[in-house]
Amino acid sequence: MARKSRKNVNQKVDTTIVTASYTMTGIYVRLSIENSGKDDDGDSIDNQISICKEYLEEHPDLKLYDVYEDNGKKGTNFDRPEFKRLMDDVRAGKVKCVLVKDLSRFGRDYIETGEYLEKIFPFLGIRFISITDGYDSLTAGDAEDALMIPLKNMINDVYAKDISRKIITSFRARQEKGEYLPAFPPYGYVKSKTRAYRYEVDEAVAPYVKMIFEWKAAGVSHSEICKRLNDMGAVTPAKRKVELGIWHAEKYKHTIWHGRTIIDILKNATYTGTLVYGKMPKSLYQGIKCHRAKPDEWRCIPDAHEAIVSQELFDKVQAIFEERSERMQKKWAESKQVRDNIVNLFVKRIYCGDCGKRMRFVKGNNALKDKNFYYTNYVCGGYLDSGYRNCSRHGIRYQDVVDAVFAAMQVQMECALNQEKMLQKLRGTAKERSLIDQYVARVNYLTQELKKINSRREGLFESFAEGILDEADYQYAKKSYDEGYDRLEKQLSEAKQRKKELDGVLTANNEWLQAMHEVQGASELDQGLVNALVKKVLVYEDNRVEVEFKYKEQKEVFDRIFMELKKGAVQNG
Repeated sequence: MARKSRKNVNQKVDTTIVTASYTMTGIYVRLSIENSGKDDDGDSIDNQISICKEYLEEHPDLKLYDVYEDNGKKGTNFDRPEFKRLMDDVRAGKVKCVLVKDLSRFGRDYIETGEYLEKIFPFLGIRFISITDGYDSLTAGDAEDALMIPLKNMINDVYAKDISRKIITSFRARQEKGEYLPAFPPYGYVKSKTRAYRYEVDEAVAPYVKMIFEWKAAGVSHSEICKRLNDMGAVTPAKRKVELGIWHAEKYKHTIWHGRTIIDILKNATYTGTLVYGKMPKSLYQGIKCHRAKPDEWRCIPDAHEAIVSQELFDKVQAIFEERSERMQKKWAESKQVRDNIVNLFVKRIYCGDCGKRMRFVKGNNALKDKNFYYTNYVCGGYLDSGYRNCSRHGIRYQDVVDAVFAAMQVQMECALNQEKMLQKLRGTAKERSLIDQYVARVNYLTQELKKINSRREGLFESFAEGILDEADYQYAKKSYDEGYDRLEKQLSEAKQRKKELDGVLTANNEWLQAMHEVQGASELDQGLVNALVKKVLVYEDNRVEVEFKYKEQKEVFDRIFMELKKGAVQNG
């Protein structure tokens, strides 16, 4: 590195030392569904990002952390994936400032938006900036700013509800005139190319629809209907959408028939020539959340298109559904007390070890033997959903799984307690003191090295200010010191974490060890133990059961430190 003479070192130099300070900023942009891809008055995603980045360039105290982009998401609620990611980074301390083009991009719900701006962000210490509104929470302290933001929130809320009212009124008027169709026609129909707002029968697959209704009316089960359709190679609804160019994903070309698909077809009145609206109504301006409406609340337009099945056949099938529903409700009412005593300890925790699908908890009874006795098994969900075509049954008794999981817990507990006893014997020995000294020495060494490099880095600017270093040499040296500082800081953080882990093990404060103590006094498996310890259970075709426990990392820490104590030396890594 070239160095300059100190001849003029006493010459007065007017310098100001500025400590760089940045606020990590997250840019949040949003475009609603109704505006997406249309004339958006400058609110396009790209335009919002451009305006926000220009603002960052003009404010060097703000540094971009990431851009969070919700494209096609409405502002009337905050259930948006990118907004959730933004808030995760805010809570993690990665983002200290939220920047938006204008307040409406952040949200249009008056109450919830106000909750974030007036309570949540101030509590988390987050700076909020809305560019076109001229609002910055860092400088907004006067009464005018305090009044304007809630007022704009309210205006956005009113605007959103007004748009909701207009859209719903327009849709309902079009529906009543038969001038509105859902985005995708149901299986067996295609949108007419000659008549607007009309369905035409899809002759290629309509015969399958008729078969499904006729089979159901004849008493054929849903699983048997699926098997017949799969055996004859009947095109599925998903595959038909691909053939018609509606969907394009490769995975839909290889679908098979499932029971849920059969039920959806059998309950769809569209096949009688009737258009049905209002099955899942919602209304922002009326305060009605999305819900499943009762059949007598649906809006029906009869004879809207050619029917595939007769009204008589459709009604017969619906009567079968109703009769079965009444029969099942009666049966369930009679067996409620028995069923309430049946517990499934592994809800959302047990999977097929071969196909990865969730195992189904199957309950049933043999009325000929004892109607009050229910058997409980697990069966592969992939096998059931595929109509018995994929994977295999993997049937296993519920009690066998309970016994296998509890036995695995006992093995882990014995291992943990044995290691704990050996640790207690090592307490106070030379090996323990040596290990603690090595951990402490590592932390102290890195701390001193950080101080040295920071001191050199501070002296670097003085050399630059005095003319000893030119700008190129200064920037080169500064970059080298910054990189060295960051590397040492990371190593120090890791060393402190490992020292903390050591302290946790030596004071019996390891989460895995504490969890194993809970098993020690248990005589049987219960929901509390499963929730506390079990992450996942895998069942294989040969009825082999594997258990993946929680606290895997804590166990690895415990095992590592246990080996270090035995050797009296720190392991690398």
